[in-house]
Amino acid sequence: MKLHGFSFQIAIAIFAGLLLTGPAAAAESVRIAVVNQQRALASSNEGRAAEKALKSLIQKKRTQLEPLEQELKRLQEEFESQKYVLSRSALEERKLDLLKRQRDLERSMREAEDDLEIENRRLMQPLVKRIEQALSEIGKEKDFTVILETKSAAVLYAEESIDITDLVIRKLNKKK
Repeated sequence: MKLHGFSFQIAIAIFAGLLLTGPAAAAESVRIAVVNQQRALASSNEGRAAEKALKSLIQKKRTQLEPLEQELKRLQEEFESQKYVLSRSALEERKLDLLKRQRDLERSMREAEDDLEIENRRLMQPLVKRIEQALSEIGKEKDFTVILETKSAAVLYAEESIDITDLVIRKLNKKK
């Protein structure tokens, strides 16, 4: 069988050769690196400072909320111990007071969580941008074609030699 002057078998052989050599040749020109951005974030000086600031804020919020929680608990225990001796109206009044205090505590807890989330974003957004910038610079300096996140679902295996996380951490710590 002829196919435009070539035999069908020669065409298949050439096609097979291209299939076999194409990916190998392409793989040689593609340079891939991986990075664990979470570790870079947590291990950099700025990341540790941000984590310390967040822990401090968490402790501050906890210190503010603990007295409210303790007071509510004390009032609930008091209510339980007196519920059989109180009049119906006094019982109802205490129940309403407990419900109000419970709602106030829950609202305060939500506000504390919101404050923590806002502070986390405020501290982390600039650092994430610096990591992205460092990755871009390293990618260009080291002539990488692509840099992948090690913790993404797409990376199932990565040789340690292509992990540039430590390089990113050094670059982040060097810049100021």
